[in-house]
Amino acid sequence: MLGLTLGGFLGLRFFLQGRLDVQDAQRKELDLRAPVSKQRAKKFNLEEELKRLKGEVDLENYENIPVPKPKLPDDDDD
Repeated sequence: MLGLTLGGFLGLRFFLQGRLDVQDAQRKELDLRAPVSKQRAKKFNLEEELKRLKGEVDLENYENIPVPKPKLPDDDDD
């Protein structure tokens, strides 16, 4: 009877330790993402973002450059 009690205690300890290891790993993963979550916590204003983007781009003086088409393989093997 003492053997079963001791075996049950060790078995429970083994399984609970695995569960605690998983919880610790999840906490560490969330801690790694904490700086990103703080960045997302900033208020986002669409009008301010539009002003910022308009300041970066000069729409009056731009050059239209054509994009070259990709070369397709020839189907002359038939």
